[in-house]
Amino acid sequence: MNYWKHALLSKHKFTGAAQDYLQIHKFLDSSKLFCFNIRHRILLHNTYGIDLCTQRFGELLTNSDNKNVLVRDIAAEHCKEDLMGFVPTLNHWFKDVDNQVLEHFRPINPSDARLKEFVLQPFLMSGLKTSLIITHSNFGVHLAKEMLGIDYAMELSHYISETGIHKLLGYVKFSERWQYTPDLNQLETIQHEL
Repeated sequence: MNYWKHALLSKHKFTGAAQDYLQIHKFLDSSKLFCFNIRHRILLHNTYGIDLCTQRFGELLTNSDNKNVLVRDIAAEHCKEDLMGFVPTLNHWFKDVDNQVLEHFRPINPSDARLKEFVLQPFLMSGLKTSLIITHSNFGVHLAKEMLGIDYAMELSHYISETGIHKLLGYVKFSERWQYTPDLNQLETIQHEL
């Protein structure tokens, strides 16, 4: 599902205009810039991605109908729409990862406290070293730019290995139906707007 369809679904669920929600859905699907297949969902379609949305866009969005909507709820609905009604944690995605992925990147330990917290956040939320591929990769540089600004992104780029996120995601095994099945019933509610 593309981010415009997600925005139309948000309009249907939360009122307002689809444009009110577009930037949140575009952010959650920005992983498609690095992996244009269903594996892109591993990176932000989870509680970590939802948390990043609230950090990036604030706790509340006031839509064009002047209604306050929790950004967390908008992001959670995006996950549900793409993942059969399920909102996974990083642990759900990274429980079946081939540990060989750890050979393709080295732990990053920046001196800047803000950057250090950013790169460690997936591990701090999951306890799984393999989840660090999110921030220890070219996708992590993109996220750093979005969340912290260009200077932090440039600093992070000096630490990461040359192995791109597309290759690293290949080590994540899909074993659950929700991982590759969107909730197609959701699309029926906006069929007339497509």
